[in-house]
Amino acid sequence: MAVHQSAAADIRKQFAATGFEVKDSGPESFEVNKHNCTAVIARRPGEPWQPADRPRFLVRGLECELEDHGYQKFWYHKGKRFPIRLMDLKTLHRFDEEVRYLLGFKSLYNESLGSTCARTVYDRMSGRPDQ
Repeated sequence: MAVHQSAAADIRKQFAATGFEVKDSGPESFEVNKHNCTAVIARRPGEPWQPADRPRFLVRGLECELEDHGYQKFWYHKGKRFPIRLMDLKTLHRFDEEVRYLLGFKSLYNESLGSTCARTVYDRMSGRPDQ
């Protein structure tokens, strides 16, 4: 058990050393914050640390996830949508890259482009006359 605790302390120290604010959120999880972005890092026994979900961005004090409508991206929080600004999107993308780098994940092509969203809410088939 001491091995898991020291590994947890080490990963928390790595995040803190690179400017992240680290908060405990459970025995096998913690939350990291930086640049108005937040992510929960967790692991199951015997598995490596990994993000529990997509990173979120704080808009007006609300933790929002990135939502894609095909024509535009929005911040989404419990049914509310906020238009996204380019700088906010770049900030979220940079935050996600830093978290993935510290966890030792490979950088995948589509993630490097910043093209992944927590929610996709469009269907190119809806509204067609043949349906």
